[in-house]
Amino acid sequence: MVYKPLDENTYLKYLKAAGWVLEKGGIDYNLYDEKDIFLCSIKISHGKGKKREVVAHSVHKTEQKFKEKGLQWPPKKK
Repeated sequence: MVYKPLDENTYLKYLKAAGWVLEKGGIDYNLYDEKDIFLCSIKISHGKGKKREVVAHSVHKTEQKFKEKGLQWPPKKK
C-alpha cells in the first residue's frame, strides 16, 4: 500500500480520538500511547508557508502501531 503525507491537524485529531499523545522531542516528535509508553518517533515536514504534514513513512509507522495494539487506522469516533 502506498502512503501519502497527512495534514498535521488531521493526524492530531486521529491521535486524540485514540487517546494517544504527540510531544516535541529533540528534533522529531515522540508518540506515546494512552499509558504514556513511548511508541516511535514521528517526523513532521514544513515548508516556507504554514503547511505542516506528517511524512508518509511516519504515517505508515503509526498505522503499524495501531494494528499492533488491535486498533483501527484511522480511528473512528466512538
